[in-house]
Amino acid sequence: MTVGVAFIVALVILFTLIKWGLIIWGIVWLARYLKGSREEKQRFRLELGKLAEEVRILREELRAQKR
Repeated sequence: MTVGVAFIVALVILFTLIKWGLIIWGIVWLARYLKGSREEKQRFRLELGKLAEEVRILREELRAQKR
């Protein structure tokens, strides 16, 4: 093998490694994003539940004041 062919083979291998590295990094990033999104949705539901409970209590107080 000549030096030129070895250099081209090394570049192809390097580009292949970079390509697969980017693909794997993208998959890991997507998994972390989706996990964080799921946790954020759960926190949002908890806060919304607390807010709904406060609104219910306020409505009951208003009804009691009207009577």
